[in-house]
Amino acid sequence: MDFSEDILPIFISLFQILQSVICWPFPKAKKNLNGEVVVITGAGSGIGALLAAKLAKMGCVVVAWDINEEALQSVIQQIKNAGGKAFGFKCDVSDREQVYFTAKESAKVAGDVTMLINNAGIVGGKNLLETDDEMVKKTFEVNAISHFWTTKAFLPKMMEKNHGHIVSIASSLGYFAAPKLTDNCSSKAAAAHFADALSVELYKAKSSVNVTWVCPYTISTGMFKGVFAGRPWMCNVLKPEFVADQIIQAIQENRNKVFLPKLLDILSLLKEVLPREAMMTFLSWFGVLDAMNDFIGRKKQA
Repeated sequence: MDFSEDILPIFISLFQILQSVICWPFPKAKKNLNGEVVVITGAGSGIGALLAAKLAKMGCVVVAWDINEEALQSVIQQIKNAGGKAFGFKCDVSDREQVYFTAKESAKVAGDVTMLINNAGIVGGKNLLETDDEMVKKTFEVNAISHFWTTKAFLPKMMEKNHGHIVSIASSLGYFAAPKLTDNCSSKAAAAHFADALSVELYKAKSSVNVTWVCPYTISTGMFKGVFAGRPWMCNVLKPEFVADQIIQAIQENRNKVFLPKLLDILSLLKEVLPREAMMTFLSWFGVLDAMNDFIGRKKQA
């Protein structure tokens, strides 16, 4: 038995666990985002628009992408009126060639991109057998596959400079399934695990490029209009401002997986240990099985 190969990694892991437990109650150091060049997809509304405005105020150069050009230009103008620096590009992130072209154009006007926030998303809100085949395909293209194209477009320069951050706005639905969301749950799971796998690749490569994937509960934006929380005293629909602030904090602290609210960390552990029937009973009591009954949604790409 080789000590350095078989025993030492165990001691290092135990030390890292102990270090994490000791440091947990204390505030983490936050990196300065001033001067970062940030591409945000789905920046024309909702969380994307809030992130664009907040990051611009922090001194970031914002490059906002959205399929809705009118909404996008409104966001850009608001940032400029507030003294920020921002550029806008109409882009359908489900179109690979359009993503690669827009990435090149973005770098031309804003410089090398140092942060990518994959935020664009859509939701259908129907049971599997009611869902149109094209909608299933489009959901995966926007919510998950687009992350491959955007990341491949910007990651090489980040790795070359050994500086950067990739952020995936996934969802708690990637870990907790719900009716009328088979396409959304599975695409968000793909987005979360894409980011997780990417972080492992970068760790092996000893790269300083960070990866964060954020998994929020339902947010009170137009995308999930009509969804209700069955136990609001325990886990209520999240306010967009809160979610945007938490995403930025996670970026500043170089965190990896982030559940919002933190209660979902506990529920994810319960999911792994509870028998299937017990979990279904809990989800029913929690209101998950009926949360989409009155769903209206925006039904448009963000």
